[in-house]
Amino acid sequence: MLRLQKHLSLHLQDLLPVHRSASLIQLSLERALLSTAAATYSSPGHFAADDYLVSTCGLTREQAAKAAKWISHWKSSSHADTVLSFLTGPALGLSKADIRLLVAKDPRILSCSVDNTLRIRVDRFHSYGFSAAQIISFVRVAPCCFRTFNIDQKLGFWMPLLGSPDKFLRIVRRNLYLVTSDLDKVVKTNIRLLQECGLSVQECSTMCVANPRLLTGNPDTTRAILVRADEMGVPRNTFLFRQAVTAVASLGPETMASKLKMMAKILRCSDAEVARMVQRNPLVLTRSRERIQRACEFLTNVVGVDTKYIQDRPTILMYSLERRLVPRHYVMKVLLEKGLIRKDQSFYSMVTLSDNVFCSKFVHPHKDVLPSLADAYASACNGKIAT
Repeated sequence: MLRLQKHLSLHLQDLLPVHRSASLIQLSLERALLSTAAATYSSPGHFAADDYLVSTCGLTREQAAKAAKWISHWKSSSHADTVLSFLTGPALGLSKADIRLLVAKDPRILSCSVDNTLRIRVDRFHSYGFSAAQIISFVRVAPCCFRTFNIDQKLGFWMPLLGSPDKFLRIVRRNLYLVTSDLDKVVKTNIRLLQECGLSVQECSTMCVANPRLLTGNPDTTRAILVRADEMGVPRNTFLFRQAVTAVASLGPETMASKLKMMAKILRCSDAEVARMVQRNPLVLTRSRERIQRACEFLTNVVGVDTKYIQDRPTILMYSLERRLVPRHYVMKVLLEKGLIRKDQSFYSMVTLSDNVFCSKFVHPHKDVLPSLADAYASACNGKIAT
């Protein structure tokens, strides 16, 4: 190497004009040496693992130092080159960024057999309906699991339950335990606990989308959640009980108690009144203090309803202030001013309608009298009317 360095140095001095700075000569020398070193990756009896991981796989020096122990005993990079060629080839099509992430999280991927492991795993993903793009999404979400998790066991269970690769990937992005939890001891036990409360398997699947840890968490935690849901006074075997479980699962006991006190303060009512309100819609507990307070202020100060009205209709707090409450009230106010609806028209009934039904009932029928109402309503839904 010293002879090579001396030779390159003398050669560069002959090629470069005399007026070039010494720094440019040194830079050219360093580039030439790196290029020569890169060529030695596959040379017999020598393999610079750190350099390979940095220059070929895109890892940082720090990442390479941690990963090198798994491949530093190799004599060449030929096997890793074959693996990378498959991963970036037409069968999968990983990008340089994907390779960097995958190798950094699981450097032993470079040791895999292409024919006996990687190709088979890709084919098994396809057999469960995954496209190449969806497999790449899984690699990005769970790079540490791509090589190791039991595809047939996990996907064989989750795909019939969840119904599609997209739904599976959406949940895995939020909860990697979907592919690491023990199915028999954890997941199936949690499903049985939920079924004992009257929930169907399909309802368990739906709840998993909203709160996946309900199925992948410790069964003792799930039992405690079900006890707290029971304490809310919502009957089992009802849709509201499912909502209660979802709400409780997302809130710790202290947070839930704090939310109840906060709502009693905002609505200026008793703890018992708040408890009855939550029984009507348990999911109201999942709304932030700011959203609840702003909605209550709008409803009482602008719409003109009292807090009892809100307590009896807690679902009204679930709607967006900017995209639902304000635009619907704007239309209601305009129609009242023109005498086009009754004065006793219920605001709540206008809020709960779907957008298509609302427009067909309260906007489109008045296009001759109020031709600009549709555009004004659309602008209000886009936040163009101040709250």
